[in-house]
Amino acid sequence: MRILEIFKGDKGEFSSKRFVGILGAVVLCGSMVYYHSDKLIEAVEFITIFSLGYTVIDKYSNGKNNGN
Repeated sequence: MRILEIFKGDKGEFSSKRFVGILGAVVLCGSMVYYHSDKLIEAVEFITIFSLGYTVIDKYSNGKNNGN
């Protein structure tokens, strides 16, 4: 199934980080729509910013270590 492909990593195996990230995003967005509070919206914003920042740093730092 095509929908399960989003849970696979670069090498084709299922990634627990992607599963938890996607599930967490769906739950946070659902609760944000249901409760709609300013604090919850800010929390989702900061979680997204820090998660993407960590992913970028992790990707490029591992790439440099593997190349040397």
